Amino acid sequence: MSIRFDLGRAKTDLADLPEKMLDWAFEVLMSRAELMKDLAQVYVPVDTGTLRDTIRIERGGESKDWRRVRVRAGGYLINPRSKRICDYAVVVEQRFPFMRPAWEEVKADIEEMIKAKIVESVNP
Repeated sequence: MSIRFDLGRAKTDLADLPEKMLDWAFEVLMSRAELMKDLAQVYVPVDTGTLRDTIRIERGGESKDWRRVRVRAGGYLINPRSKRICDYAVVVEQRFPFMRPAWEEVKADIEEMIKAKIVESVNP
């Protein structure tokens, strides 16, 4: 009985592993960010709908890392009642949390989903 082992391929696979893990983590983060955005849009108090409509997913940022993912609210729509830009997300969050409950619902399974992705890739 003999075992064949392709050392060259193993080295390549191991060298690619960090990048693959980042890709898997990004895939999980994007799916959870979508869920968090949807939940925050349900939890946010609605008057005109302006704040709800500003809840979004942003990728990248100051770090220029395309894998950076944030769920944010406010800042770019005009409230039809006040005629001001929607700059009150922080104030509403302090009084009527909508982002925090959405985060609490998704954070627990992020690590488990990333681990499952890694296991799935090792045992296809």
